[in-house]
Amino acid sequence: MELPDQLKFKAILVQGGAFKTQFASDEYPRYYFVINKNPAEVNTIILITSTTHFELHRDCPDGDDVHIVLSPRDYDEFTKKCLICCNWRPRILPKEKLLSIISKKEYVLLKPLPKNLLKKNSKRNSKKFNN
Repeated sequence: MELPDQLKFKAILVQGGAFKTQFASDEYPRYYFVINKNPAEVNTIILITSTTHFELHRDCPDGDDVHIVLSPRDYDEFTKKCLICCNWRPRILPKEKLLSIISKKEYVLLKPLPKNLLKKNSKRNSKKFNN
């Protein structure tokens, strides 16, 4: 049975909430992660995405302070080792706009990023993404 969008949205609007979709500017469907601490309680949602192109982030000025490296063992939705760079083109959208866009597109609800990864990352990025 398919869950209604409103239930899916509640699952997305948590810290680490995840979904896969293709926004207009994307070449292919991407994994998106909510990094706000309390996304259900704020009006602006910050999304980050993952990449397998590690070389794009080699010269990132904040380096490991903003990188989360994940393997399929860490997050079983992945099939390859991936990098999440919290500085790389975050999407910042009003919550209602995000939900409107998602509801008009095909998307797949994914399980949230594990709390241990978020905790590790929040210590490193507490000043950057403390919403």
